[in-house]
Amino acid sequence: MVGCLLVALVASGCVSTNAYVENGHDKADFRELKPRTPPTPVKVTAEFRVNGDQRPEVNQAVFNEIVRVLQRTQVLQPVSGNPGASLHVIVDDTVDLDAARHNGLVNGLTEGMTGSITKDEYHFTYTMQTAGVEKPQTGLYRHAMITVSGRAVPPSYGQPHSLDEAFSIIVKQSVLEFLSDLQSMGDEPVMILPETSDEK
Repeated sequence: MVGCLLVALVASGCVSTNAYVENGHDKADFRELKPRTPPTPVKVTAEFRVNGDQRPEVNQAVFNEIVRVLQRTQVLQPVSGNPGASLHVIVDDTVDLDAARHNGLVNGLTEGMTGSITKDEYHFTYTMQTAGVEKPQTGLYRHAMITVSGRAVPPSYGQPHSLDEAFSIIVKQSVLEFLSDLQSMGDEPVMILPETSDEK
């Protein structure tokens, strides 16, 4: 989110900027999940980082996206207090900030004639802890946003989105993949390792 935002903010307003969701991460959807009656109550917390550094000003936006997806799944129900289960999500945006600033500056100065592409690599860590269970269930996932500014050639797949729309899709796909893996493992305490994305 941060890298592509830098491109958009540094570039002038007349430079078009579109965000694309990396291909190969739509491996689960709402229809494949098994709803629970009632959904399991869980306390959700979210943390956003950039290259490992905490960015607390973004935490609420990430939290809102995660909660919105969970409420639709009917698998986990976000609640306040201490329901006996917690889900902590860390999103680490790995991006070359210097390159993002440079791209944005060049785009602005050339009014988009010199296009640029910025890639934000998102590393998701999901930690589900249940009272009475010693080991948490942990899932690690990777995703990415490709931001195209000016006359740069966009990816050969996907549709252009706004930055907010693309990030929402990325969070949704990550949450659904975690829940799908969680259910396939029978809620056993496991470490779910990331798969290699089908990049094209």
